[in-house]
Amino acid sequence: MAADDEAIACDFCKRGRVAMRMEELALRQLSDKGYVHYRARIRIGTCDACHSRSLGPGSGAALDAAFLCEYDNLG
Repeated sequence: MAADDEAIACDFCKRGRVAMRMEELALRQLSDKGYVHYRARIRIGTCDACHSRSLGPGSGAALDAAFLCEYDNLG
């Protein structure tokens, strides 16, 4: 795995470099209790050539945890 400051090759275009950084996302997701609005801070990579964006490792778990936290608060 690449270090935080080390760029990796883009899986989509194969010519660009993907730089990872932390971003905060505001999301909403439909559940059995209605829409759940939540925020999550995750690592997102952006290619400098094709500008495609991808989630960093562990982002799925962070999104799930943020959703469940707000879901539980809805009662």
